[in-house]
Amino acid sequence: MRRLKDRAVEIVEAQGGIVSQFVGDEVRALFGIPTAHEDDPVRAVRAALSLHELARELSPDVEEKIGRPLRMHTGIDSGLVVTSTADARDGTIGVTGDTVNTGARLKALATDDVILLSPETQRLVADFFDTEALEAAELKGKAEAVTPYRVTGETAVRSRFQAAEARGFTPFTGREDERETLQRCLERAMAGEGQFVTVMGEAGVGKSRLLYEFRHSLDRDAVTVLEGRCQIHGTETPYLPLLDALRRGLLFREEDSAAELEDKAVANILAIDPALERFLPHYLHLPSISRETHPMPPELQGEALRLAFEEALAAIFTLNTQHLPMVLVFEDLHWVDEASDSAMKNLIGLLSGYPLLLVVLYRPEYTRAWSNPDNYTPLVLRPLGEANTEAIAKSIFGAEQLPEGLANAIHGRTEGNPFFTEEICNA
Repeated sequence: MRRLKDRAVEIVEAQGGIVSQFVGDEVRALFGIPTAHEDDPVRAVRAALSLHELARELSPDVEEKIGRPLRMHTGIDSGLVVTSTADARDGTIGVTGDTVNTGARLKALATDDVILLSPETQRLVADFFDTEALEAAELKGKAEAVTPYRVTGETAVRSRFQAAEARGFTPFTGREDERETLQRCLERAMAGEGQFVTVMGEAGVGKSRLLYEFRHSLDRDAVTVLEGRCQIHGTETPYLPLLDALRRGLLFREEDSAAELEDKAVANILAIDPALERFLPHYLHLPSISRETHPMPPELQGEALRLAFEEALAAIFTLNTQHLPMVLVFEDLHWVDEASDSAMKNLIGLLSGYPLLLVVLYRPEYTRAWSNPDNYTPLVLRPLGEANTEAIAKSIFGAEQLPEGLANAIHGRTEGNPFFTEEICNA
C-alpha cells in the first residue's frame, strides 16, 4: 500500500493533478484544482490508466499473500465542485458536490481493472480515448439513471487539432495574408536564402490551422516537409520536438523492432550525406536505439555533449536540403525543453545559406527574444472579425443564413477566437 500510494502521487502530479485524499485503499485525485489546464479530463484518464498499470506491476509481489490479483478500479466525473482548504498547513484541498459523489459512485460500480467515465467526461475525452457504453445504472443521489462509459483504449489522436481534423474542418477564413507571407518566405528559401518565421497567437486562434493549410498547398515532390511538436508533458525530455521531426524524416514506424530501427536509421542517414557518418552515435542515442556498433564517444560529457548534439542536429537538417528544399515546422514552442530551445537557436544562426524555411508556433507566454536576423519574419495572429466568425458558425450550423444578431452575439462571446467559436456553436 505504501508503494502504491507513493507512486500514485507521482503519477497524478506528473499529469498536472493533485492527490487530495487517501482513505484506506482509495485514492482521490483532482484535475483542474488548484491549477486548470485545457485538457484536464484527458489528463485524469491518462493518470487512471497509469495507476491501473502500476497495480498490475505490483500484483506479482503480493498475489500469494492476498490470494488474488491486485487491481485498481476507477470512476471519473467532470463538473463544478465546491472547494475549501481542508488543512492550511499542508495545503490539502477539500471538495464537495455532485461531481465528487458521482465519481465515487462510478468507482464503486467499476469492476477490477475497469475505468468508468460519466457521460460528461466521456464527451470531453471522446477524441482521445475509445470507450464502450454500458447499461444505464441507478446511482445514489441521481434522479435518473446514468450511462457509464468504460475506457477500452487510446485513440491515435494526440492533440486538439488532430481531433478537429478527424471531425472535419470549418472553412479557412481570415488568414489569407498570413498564408501569402509564408508562401513568399518559402520562395526566398527555395532560392537559397534560408528563412525563419514565427507564428504567435493565443490558444485556439488558428496557428496550427494556418500551418495545415500552408503545408497542404505545397508540392511534396518539390519540397520536404518535417514537423516536430513540443508536448505539455515533455519539458523534461531533451530535444523532444527535434527528435519528433527526426523520427518522421528517417521514416520510423511504431512497429519497427530495435534492429530494424538501427538499420533503417543508419541507411537513411548515410543516404542524406555520407559526411553524417561521424554523427551516427548521436542520432542513435537520441531515440534510444540499440547502438552497440556506434557507441557514444566517452569523452563527450556536459557542455561538450550538448554542443555535439546541437552540431549533429543542425547538420542533418541543413544537409538534407541538398536533395530538396525543406520546410521545418515546430509547434507549441511555449512547451519547449531547454535543450531544444538552445539547439533551435543554433539552427537559426546557420540556415541563411540553405534552402530551408524554419517555422515555429507558440503562445504569448513564450517570451524568448529572437536575435532578429535579416531573414526573420514574425507573424502575430489576431482574433477574427465578425464576418469570419459568421462564416464558421454557418458551416457548423449547416446554414446559408443566420438569424439577425446571432453572429454578433457569438463574436462578442468568443472575442473572435476560432476554437471558442466552434465550441460555442457545437454546444
